[in-house]
Amino acid sequence: MPFQKMTIDDIPVIAPYFRFVTTNTCDFTVGGMFMWRDYFHMAWQVKDGVLYSTLTGEDGNLYYNLPLGEDIPAGLRQCLARHPERPVRFCTIPEADLPLFRELPGRVEITEEENFADYLYSAEEMIQLSGKKFSGQRNHISRFLRTCQSWSFEPLDSTDAAEVEAFFHTLNKKLNYAPGEAAEENHKVQEVLEHLDQYGLVGGVLRADGAIVGFTLGEVLRDTLYIHIEKADRDYPGAYQMLCRQFCTAYADGLAYVNREEDMGDLGLRKAKRDLHPVTQLKKYTVEVW
Repeated sequence: MPFQKMTIDDIPVIAPYFRFVTTNTCDFTVGGMFMWRDYFHMAWQVKDGVLYSTLTGEDGNLYYNLPLGEDIPAGLRQCLARHPERPVRFCTIPEADLPLFRELPGRVEITEEENFADYLYSAEEMIQLSGKKFSGQRNHISRFLRTCQSWSFEPLDSTDAAEVEAFFHTLNKKLNYAPGEAAEENHKVQEVLEHLDQYGLVGGVLRADGAIVGFTLGEVLRDTLYIHIEKADRDYPGAYQMLCRQFCTAYADGLAYVNREEDMGDLGLRKAKRDLHPVTQLKKYTVEVW
């Protein structure tokens, strides 16, 4: 089977290989991979029970993701065998998997991708927001509750999709995104809303006085809730904080962690993620084998 362009129709074939991932990074989740497949020109192949996937970086170079299967070291050796020219490049490699690369033949160069580290939170803390360190979050939520006479949080499914799409379209007009990663993310948010059943994500809708003021989508994999999409109207102060807490309450209860993904080097986003007090950041690396 040759490498082929990744499409949402490939989700049922590719997603089962995520069971071989042993870390909590977001790159091997349905939302984390398929929402970015076009931006990074992702392709994939299954050979001898191993999933291989590639992408084109912003530097124009070809990168492999970590091969997924019963024998990951054999998958790495296969990547090297396909490219006698050097280097062979791998991206977003979790820190826990670096020993696999240090055992490969040749010179191995490892570089931390600082902007791509995932923020990992305690699920219990995201639900309870207890203690002094979360007083700011609780204050935002209190402000939201004072803003509206009534509110509700409900699951997002196909019956809400058209109304959520209309809200998202209005929100995007306010934000006026320029081309680039943010614009691509919003394009894929639209795709997810139009193909909820194919993506298979869980979601929620926040309403204030009956009107939608925010929505969120994510997925549960092993012991972690991954939050892929979170959009709210900032004209309702505290809507983001309320949305996050209600989503975690609905879907992270009984789990160990909540992954809120990377900050991509955006300083405002970095501050917001740090203000939620992650238990750790999951570092990722680029690896070049010469």
